[in-house]
Parts: sequence; structure tokens; C-alpha cells
Amino acid sequence: VVEEFASDAFRACLKQTIQRWQPDLVQLEFTQMAQYADACRPAKTILVEHDITFDLQQQLLVTSSEIGASRLELEKQLGKWKTFETEAWKVVDCVVAMSPKDEGMVSGARRVVCLPNGVDTERFRPATDEPEPRRLLFIGSFAHLPNLLALEFFLSEVWPLLGPSFTLHIIAGARHEYFLDFYKTRVAVDFSVPGIEIEGFVADVRDAYRRAELVLAPLTASAGTNIKVLEAMAMGRVVVSTSAGVNGLGVSPGQDVIVTDSAADMAARIVGLSGDKEARKSIEAFARETALRYDWREIAKKQLGLYESFSATP
Repeated sequence: VVEEFASDAFRACLKQTIQRWQPDLVQLEFTQMAQYADACRPAKTILVEHDITFDLQQQLLVTSSEIGASRLELEKQLGKWKTFETEAWKVVDCVVAMSPKDEGMVSGARRVVCLPNGVDTERFRPATDEPEPRRLLFIGSFAHLPNLLALEFFLSEVWPLLGPSFTLHIIAGARHEYFLDFYKTRVAVDFSVPGIEIEGFVADVRDAYRRAELVLAPLTASAGTNIKVLEAMAMGRVVVSTSAGVNGLGVSPGQDVIVTDSAADMAARIVGLSGDKEARKSIEAFARETALRYDWREIAKKQLGLYESFSATP
């Protein structure tokens, strides 16, 4: 990934832009962009870590069934990420983490702050209409391997326990068929079973949330925070998740989300909530209240405070 984003032409353009406009701050989004921190001088640099990448790589290695040369390659990639990422923290002026957990993992940085991901709670609002009975929703780009691993777990271990009356709507992102083929040696997912609907890129996912009775986040590996969970909660939908699916979010299992790592328990919770409107409504109300704490407007105030703190220092 770092090599994919390495560009001499971009580096030259960046240096030219810095020289011309003389910005006070440059914000580098995603770990791999830290390779351009030196090209931003004399501007101060902020690296936004949407996840701790080597943490995710470590989880993928632990949960992987790969053996031999394939596993050695995973271990090699983990080592490269850990070296690159920890060195990147030392060369930027500030590292922004998405959760207190991630913040605690950053070492050697001049400065680290936690500014979580958020959701537009005005745009994502609870629906007035009832959802479609027994309709489940999973949103996650197939370009991100953990999303395919989540579906592999759900479809192989949970889905067979639900019975034929459920529908699973999957929004898989752009070029999802390409990425499904790209990861075919890592993931075996059968989407041909009855009851599954797959869409690629969807510009506005709000209608999908409105139609869904429950939203799924059955991730087996995750780092950073899951924005789709926040969107679902803001829409007043019950999220049924693994512990990894709500990683880094300040949620209360059993009150504003359902969290379980057991396939049998997840299936039982889905069936139970589908048949218990009052229980579902109670969780939906708490979910919306929790999502309000992650409104972008509140996070923007903290972001502004971070910027202003740089202007106040020599």
C-alpha cells in the first residue's frame, strides 16, 4: 500500500505547493501518506491514523488459516507495517487517533490526540416508517479484507441458523466483484444461497438503513472505528455486532447495541429481536442518543481546537 501511494510526481507537486502557499499545517490522511511528511516542511504535519494499521495486520495474521509461504508473507507485511508506522509517528508533529485504545498504542510521537470518527446526525435520522420484517443489512466495501472475512464468518456460521425467512442485503462498494476475485485465496464466501441481495456502490445508503430491521457488523478483525455502526445507530437501527465490530466506540452492549462473538448467540439475538418490537425499539432509542455524542459538529470543535493549538505555539 505504501509503494502504491509512492509518487515522485506527487512529491514534486507537493513541495511546489508548500513553497508557493506556505501553509501552517498539512494534514496527512491515512498511514501510507506519512511518507510525504518531509516534503511538507517547514509546515507542521498532522497524521490522521484512521486505524493503527499494524494492529489490523496483527489481527488478520492471528485469525488467518494461511500456512507456509502465504503465512510468511503475512508476517513479512506485518513487520514492514510496524516499522513504517512507528517511524512515521516520530517524524510528524501530531498523530490523530480514532479512539482511546488507538491513542494508547501510539508511542514515540511528539504529540498524540484522540479525535474520533463521527456521523452527521441531521442527515442520518431515525425513519418514521417501520422496517421490512426480517431484513438484515451489511454495509462494507469488499476492497477492505476484514469486511469479506466478516461475511465469511456470518454466512458460514450464523446464516444457516436463521432459517429461510430472512433477507440479507449487502452493499459491497465499488468494483466489488474484482475484490471478491482478488481475495479468493484468503476468503471463501458463497453468495449464491437464497435470501442474499448484493449491491455495489450506493451513493445514498439511508434508504437501505430505513428498510433494514437489523444492521450487522460481524467483523472478526477491526482497527480504528466503524463509521457504518455510527450511521446505523444515528438512523435508530439496532446493530448486531461482534466485539471487533464496535472496536473503539463508546457503546453499551445490551443497551444501545448487541455484542456477541458466538455464532449461535448472534443467531438467537437476531431471531429474538426480529420477533420483539418493544425490545428493538428500546435499543433503537438508546442507539440514537449514543450516536448524538459522535455528531460531526461536536468533533469539528475539537478539530478546530487542535488547529488553533498549533497557531498558538511558535
